[in-house]
Amino acid sequence: MSKKQAFAAALYLSAVLSMPAAAQTADEVSQLRRMVEDQRTHISDLEARLAVMERMMAATHPREPLAASAQPLHLPETAPTDMARARNQPSPLGRPLPSDVHPIPLDERLAQIEAAQKDMVHVNWSKGTPEFSSSDGNLTFRPRGRILIDLGNTSGSSDSSRNITATQARSLRLGMEGSIGRHLSYVLEGDFADNAVSIKSAYMAWTARLLGQQAEFALGNRLNDRSLDGSSGTISVPFIERNVVGQGIIPVRGFFGLGVAARVYGRNWHVGVQLSGDDITNPETASDGVTLAGRMHWNPVKTDDLILHLGVWGFYEHIAGDVTRPTRAIAIGGFFNDRLRVTPGTFADPNKGTGYGFEAGLFNRSLWAYGEFGNRRLMSETAVSTKQSAWAVAAGWFLTGETTPYLARGGIWSRPNVIDPLTGGGSGAFEIAVRYETIDYSDNPTGGRGAASTLGLNWYLNNFVRLQLNAIEWSVHNPSGMIMGTDHGRTVVTRAQISF
Repeated sequence: MSKKQAFAAALYLSAVLSMPAAAQTADEVSQLRRMVEDQRTHISDLEARLAVMERMMAATHPREPLAASAQPLHLPETAPTDMARARNQPSPLGRPLPSDVHPIPLDERLAQIEAAQKDMVHVNWSKGTPEFSSSDGNLTFRPRGRILIDLGNTSGSSDSSRNITATQARSLRLGMEGSIGRHLSYVLEGDFADNAVSIKSAYMAWTARLLGQQAEFALGNRLNDRSLDGSSGTISVPFIERNVVGQGIIPVRGFFGLGVAARVYGRNWHVGVQLSGDDITNPETASDGVTLAGRMHWNPVKTDDLILHLGVWGFYEHIAGDVTRPTRAIAIGGFFNDRLRVTPGTFADPNKGTGYGFEAGLFNRSLWAYGEFGNRRLMSETAVSTKQSAWAVAAGWFLTGETTPYLARGGIWSRPNVIDPLTGGGSGAFEIAVRYETIDYSDNPTGGRGAASTLGLNWYLNNFVRLQLNAIEWSVHNPSGMIMGTDHGRTVVTRAQISF
């Protein structure tokens, strides 16, 4: 016989024996049976509620499970029980003192626990770090960051100063993100890279509906929307560094600009525009430059097995008067080697610039391929204009069957969902990739040009940890800079990456 049945039988027997024999009529016995059944139903309901609370408490505090046979339940200090308040106050005359020997009824205790549970903070670990949210979901907070450590070797150069082996902290980033209410979100990140500390993402965003589509309006310092690689984070692109289109065909302000941005997302497309000044870390010695940029992508084919990606982007920039280097030196054979760059050349008094590019990609389950082209024109008040161009093609394959981590919502790279993570006893995910790219600044007589072929191997231990190996065959021709002339060589770069 179960404890509940024994309890009901004892209650029934004691009630029957306590009644005078003359009163034990058939109607009274039937009424008493109904009372016992009602009590049994009430107990079953309390037990069900208690079981629900046990599961909720176990999920929140897995090392402190709640049991029916445990000591009297204690609520958080911010929500004391009536008994606790009574102990701290004089007892009214004529009333007994509260006692732990006679606790409050179980249904009242459960009601108090359920009320307290509504105010508890919820924690979600699915993104690698704890995301805290209020009970109503209107407030969230999550730390975010990354650690990228590189080891590289360059060999085969005709200039021995380029043949080096070195380590580098490519990026040590820490920040936070969260939301306030249903529409407002925020991101803030600081980064240590290239021996300097800088602010990266630092913006607020408002999400709403516009013409029946989801729209996002941002204010602050945000990664620009420009090219497939340029719009994606370094932690997401398939190779150790973005391709030369994403690196080189870029406004003076760089990857980030402090200003306003708007994006509208459809079912298989998106459109984004951004109006910004200089990067948030630029010195304020003159008025900011102004950049107006836009990008759109479209997936004319989008099924569970196949996605076709098409994209176009462009920008116009009015360059600030204190800019002396409007073009970046491009790392063609690994970022760690400062002597191996495609030199930008000199350009006097730049005042305006324009740029545009095209993208196309095909993603079929574990296979992917894409190409990009970009062109930029720089203008000056005192010199002739100069043109810059770059293009890249790449392809890859997940050997372990993972789906290509292409995010159709914004037409960017994301991170794969590892099927059998190493941290769960599996082998992780393996991806091989190849790329060819070239960049040409030589329309400027002092500008260089370069090309590189890369074979890459990625090992994803889980969704947040990646080990990379890139073998690069490169060539450069620089008519100016530290090392002039034509040169060829090889670079091998490895990276350990954790991002959350």
